[in-house]
Amino acid sequence: MPQAVQESIRILERKHDWSLICEQRVSCPIAKTFSFFSTARNLERLTPPFLRFRIRHINSEPLVAGAIIDYSLRLHHIPIRWRSQIEKWEPPYQFVDNQIRGPFKLWQHTHTFRADGNDTIITDTVQFNLYCRALEYTPILTWIHDDLRTIFEFREREIARVFENGFSRVETPRS
Repeated sequence: MPQAVQESIRILERKHDWSLICEQRVSCPIAKTFSFFSTARNLERLTPPFLRFRIRHINSEPLVAGAIIDYSLRLHHIPIRWRSQIEKWEPPYQFVDNQIRGPFKLWQHTHTFRADGNDTIITDTVQFNLYCRALEYTPILTWIHDDLRTIFEFREREIARVFENGFSRVETPRS
């Protein structure tokens, strides 16, 4: 695994609240970068195949504030249904999705885009919390952190591939 990917993903704890922070630069203007991320179907491409991630329903494409996305995945052979809602929508700078049904007590994913010349700095910040605080003191927490690192390392590599290859294979929002 590339060292740059490994170092760009941090997991921090603050009073039983956990944050995953991942930052990445792509050689693409901010509007085009945001356009890629505003198409929910591109999430399937950015998710590791071992999760068998599938979007089941989207009530708005392209995404907007209030949009709801239902999806399913499998983690360690356990089927998981997940529902997220877009809470904040500020093109081309930021959007926030919250888990409203799923395996975490709290899962808030903030996607931030910052222009830097013709490049874009993408920052993913995920605030998460477990349903059972007692699990934070067991090996399960390490397992969860390892899974999240693996998922976001894949995501980072795939984002690099997408933007290195231009937009020939990238879905963009339908008007």
